[in-house]
Amino acid sequence: MGRVLPAVAVVLSLAPAAAPAAEPVGFSKPIFVDEQLAGGEPLVIHDNVHHTLIYTAHEGTTHLYRNGITYPQDFVANYRNQVNIWVSKDDGKTWQRDDFSGTGFATNPSQNQGFSDPDLTVDEGGRIYNTGIDLANDALFSTNDGGYTWDRGTAQCHDGDRPWLAGGKKDEVFLATNTNLGDPAHQIFQSTDGGNTCPATGIPNGGTTADGWDYTGNGKLLYDHHNGKLIEPVTFTKSGGLTGLGTATWTRGQPTFDKPVMAAQTSVFAHWPSMAIDSADNVYLVWDTDPRAPNTTGGCSGAKTELPNAIQMAVSKDFGKTWSKPIDIAKPAGKKVYWPWVAAGDNGKVSVVWYQADGVVDLDCTAAKTSLYEATILDATSANPHPQVVDAVGRPVHTNFVCQGGTTCVATGQDRRLGDFFTNDADANGCVLIASGDTTVPAPGGGERPTALPIFLRQTSGPGLRGKSCGTTSSSCTDHKPPVTTIKLGPGRQRISLSGGSSDKGAPCASGLRQVQVSLARVNGQHVTNCRFLKSRTSYQLTEARSCRRPVLFKATGTSKWSFTFDVKLPPGSYRAQARATDRKSNKETPRVGRVSFRVP
Repeated sequence: MGRVLPAVAVVLSLAPAAAPAAEPVGFSKPIFVDEQLAGGEPLVIHDNVHHTLIYTAHEGTTHLYRNGITYPQDFVANYRNQVNIWVSKDDGKTWQRDDFSGTGFATNPSQNQGFSDPDLTVDEGGRIYNTGIDLANDALFSTNDGGYTWDRGTAQCHDGDRPWLAGGKKDEVFLATNTNLGDPAHQIFQSTDGGNTCPATGIPNGGTTADGWDYTGNGKLLYDHHNGKLIEPVTFTKSGGLTGLGTATWTRGQPTFDKPVMAAQTSVFAHWPSMAIDSADNVYLVWDTDPRAPNTTGGCSGAKTELPNAIQMAVSKDFGKTWSKPIDIAKPAGKKVYWPWVAAGDNGKVSVVWYQADGVVDLDCTAAKTSLYEATILDATSANPHPQVVDAVGRPVHTNFVCQGGTTCVATGQDRRLGDFFTNDADANGCVLIASGDTTVPAPGGGERPTALPIFLRQTSGPGLRGKSCGTTSSSCTDHKPPVTTIKLGPGRQRISLSGGSSDKGAPCASGLRQVQVSLARVNGQHVTNCRFLKSRTSYQLTEARSCRRPVLFKATGTSKWSFTFDVKLPPGSYRAQARATDRKSNKETPRVGRVSFRVP
């Protein structure tokens, strides 16, 4: 597992005004997380405690493409009625399947039953949760060791469809689902024991507003760890086909969610909007529009003809009480953009991903080439944000229809291998992680595969969402260890030749050596303040006596192997030469090994 694909990153600017100069955003070549298991509706999360990545996806049952059913071997042999789960300990370069006691199940099946609708979240204690459904039950289960084992869970948190999770306090998680019973049917259930049990009754979020809009919670639920509140996307509908988007919030102790606030009256192509909260509690709501030409029938089954659409975003600076005017994040001419997802970091920093078809078509019945795009926005709360847009993969990830009709897509023979969404997230350094399905790899022997394969991309250049640049070194952990240097003194009195070697000891996150510096001092006894350092490599000029910890440094030639020469005749006395290395994370060596003392008679 872990086959690498070629990619070309194309950087565009959609903003009318010039953005502040920044290093271009770039991503790793996409890696196949698995070359057998299905990868529709995938999510990836970084475990900040155990420094692993956890990736999950739909098992593929209701994503089967009938044209590829000739080659179902991988799907049938690996089917376990559980969402697929993988773990990476090397920042996504390689992945391993979770395997419960060699059974092929990802987790204990008594605690987890359900092939579809995964979601990932983390609570304040670092426990990570997942979910899956079996058309009725909502399973809830969790891990506390980086995703290798899932020690808590219940196969029946509640009955319902399309669960979303939000981690709260330690061992607390909220599960939102569209129940089969109740009025309103959409409810949120709170578990306080790491997902082992759920209450029979939930917190409702749905109803009708005073001005006649019907509304319901719909989309990824979030918990704000600063104010202790839940916030959930809401979709609005009204007679005459009117639709809108907004949010509703819940405060501890309340029996229901507050009445929702509409952010925009708009058409929507995806089933739900996406939402994120940054470190300053700004809330971002992102969606795809679905404009249609009036009095036309050019869409599927006589629907109105598609018009060019946009990815839009609204921002709330008061946790959903009021919203900014929506702005366009992407509105490419002659293209169809759909299924956006958003992740946030520091104040005003967000990443938005979406799929982009190569034409303005009704994807339910018209084939198109779909590529994966990402926009990094570092001033998202401003009136005129500047997205930096990247074709993250550099090639299409899908070439066919995109059926959004749910389980009926399999019956009608339409292509639903991508599911209903794909996602992004950020690691501990704010570098963007992307999880997507990919349907471009043929089945063994040729022809279409019945399911998408899961791919993973990690940001490798450009500004991250937490104030750091995302370099090509591992971002799942940080190099805190200084390098180690050795030193040798060459013979002679007219020239003092120094040489040695340096190595970066920051494994497994070693950032590499930046430079080696040397110093030479005349010393008087062992006291730490009795050093007089050479100020020049070619003349015997010394500083006043001062701390031996304040050297005059000269840059050596080389790093792992280095050398330096002082072209100066030393008068009799005691001397000390030192070398110190610095790595690319600015860890500086405190010389111990890299020191040699000698006497000139």
